[in-house]
Amino acid sequence: MNIIINATCLTANGNTGIERFALHICKELYRIDNSVNIVSSLPIAGLPFAGAPCILKSAQQFLGKNEYYVRGLWDQTLFRSFVARHKADVVFFPIQDGMLFPPARQIVTVHDLHYLHFDEDVPECQREIPAHRRLLYRHKMPHILRKSAAIVTVSEVTKNDLEATYKIDPDKIHVIYNGYDEARFRILSDPYPVLARYGLQDGEYFLYVGSILKHKNITRLVRAFAMLNGNSILVLAGVCKDRPYLKEIMKTIDELRLPLEKIRYLDYVSDEDLPYLYNGATALLLPSLHEGFGVPIIEAMACGTPVITSNCSAMPEIAGNAALLVDPYSVKSIAAAMQELLNNLQHAEALRMAGLERVTMFKWSTSAQKLYDLCKSVSES
Repeated sequence: MNIIINATCLTANGNTGIERFALHICKELYRIDNSVNIVSSLPIAGLPFAGAPCILKSAQQFLGKNEYYVRGLWDQTLFRSFVARHKADVVFFPIQDGMLFPPARQIVTVHDLHYLHFDEDVPECQREIPAHRRLLYRHKMPHILRKSAAIVTVSEVTKNDLEATYKIDPDKIHVIYNGYDEARFRILSDPYPVLARYGLQDGEYFLYVGSILKHKNITRLVRAFAMLNGNSILVLAGVCKDRPYLKEIMKTIDELRLPLEKIRYLDYVSDEDLPYLYNGATALLLPSLHEGFGVPIIEAMACGTPVITSNCSAMPEIAGNAALLVDPYSVKSIAAAMQELLNNLQHAEALRMAGLERVTMFKWSTSAQKLYDLCKSVSES
């Protein structure tokens, strides 16, 4: 079976959830079948590399996040010719994109549809989805989905969303969960040296992990934290992708007169340090308004960290009964869950144990095998 994977979404940082999905799926598919042909913009450790497409390498270097436009054009032209020349049986896109007129059976991945929901349903979050990108998704994505032989989603919620939004046959959509890096995200015996570099101590802080974006609901999280009794610290770890929203968060902190030492914004945390931050946290906080999956949920659980997350979108599906679920629109609901874990250590321990059991169902090896079986089924149809 001749499978080609378009992994050109990978960048040097590689720190987004979608990039992690692409990276681990590539590695695991290659482990299953080393004849898989991976087209990437940069080398992937442990996999053969024939060289990056020059135009994409230059685009990433000079255009940064705007390289998306060049990559989109390249997908429809030079990559399409590459697929046709190599007579692929299946071509797989690990991102929400694909060829408009694929010369082979195409499988695309849809991680979530929040760009549509926040355009119509949540006005407060519209700014984070650029207008031109919303238009692309509205007009380009339906055509790609129709032309694809199969569609992968990372949760049942996103599958149902796709069915309702684009009227797609549910038999065409296949749920394949994210996994987590089992070698990195685990219980660590001594997180103290790393925590000390950040001025933190084990068990003294609540942790948020994720990009700084409006739909992540961080201002309500800050307001909930301000209602707590005790000496906890709130740590925000994530790349800022919305500067005006970061200013809004800081303005909220000022309005609440929270001491600067009570809230730490760490920006991007390295892959090496993140497991230590999980290990030392009282709980992970992910009260998002929408998630297609919510990778920090399973990373925290693997580290033995209790989880507080939202009762909407995909988060209950991923967390199961191993997390405290809150109403993300209610500051009081978020605050009550945080206070519960501070006051009730037995409940926190029960969540910790439940999380360690729950996370065993999310493995990259299992996800890749399901995808490989889907590729085989598609190629034979």
